[in-house]
Amino acid sequence: MIETLHPVLPKTPVLGLRLHVGRSGLCIGDPASLRLTETGEVTLLAEVTRRYLGLFPYRQEAALGHLGPVVARILAPAIRQGAPMRVRIVGLTPEHLCGSQGPEVYVSIWADPLVLRPLPPRPLQ
Repeated sequence: MIETLHPVLPKTPVLGLRLHVGRSGLCIGDPASLRLTETGEVTLLAEVTRRYLGLFPYRQEAALGHLGPVVARILAPAIRQGAPMRVRIVGLTPEHLCGSQGPEVYVSIWADPLVLRPLPPRPLQ
């Protein structure tokens, strides 16, 4: 069966950035993935550039930050079920361009809206 993915969150910010955006090697359109932690946070993971001995670049999956609590409540059931989602980076503001507000990363999340809808409660028999 072919799932039709629709934009669930067209542009949502990543909070608590854990990396230097300018040195990460991230580009707009890069794929990312979502993981649910034990505390209920949704962590965003993507492949970033690291350096071995400061010279040799290599790519490694790393946590970029987390999504907000409202987004986590919306996406948590779908992540637990393993529902197909398409997560892409749609906005980057590196440190040398950001000004006083700090660096920014935005992601777009596409999924089947029927998976995100909570099921109605079953009647008692």
